[in-house]
Amino acid sequence: MQYTQLGKRGPGISTIGFGAWAIGGMNWGPTDDNVSRKALHTALDQGVTFIDTADVYGFGHSEDLIAGVLKERGKGDVIVATKAGNDFYNADDKDDMGYGSIR
Repeated sequence: MQYTQLGKRGPGISTIGFGAWAIGGMNWGPTDDNVSRKALHTALDQGVTFIDTADVYGFGHSEDLIAGVLKERGKGDVIVATKAGNDFYNADDKDDMGYGSIR
């Protein structure tokens, strides 16, 4: 695995990342959480240290799977980049970049 620095002073990350959109399910059709967890473990075992996700990937399901795998593995040097700002938790599905929504 090759690694690079994220920005001028950021952490080191793998040049190959794990894109977690599909493991969230929904738009990708049926998914199997056991297969998704195995894929995450395999990527991490191969040296991947960068995971891309978003709150809208399965309405947080992708993030939940990632959190579970990272918890199983213990502390590690993995960077999880997530996108936020879609308030799909409420009926009016609007953009919300406020602190509460991001947190």
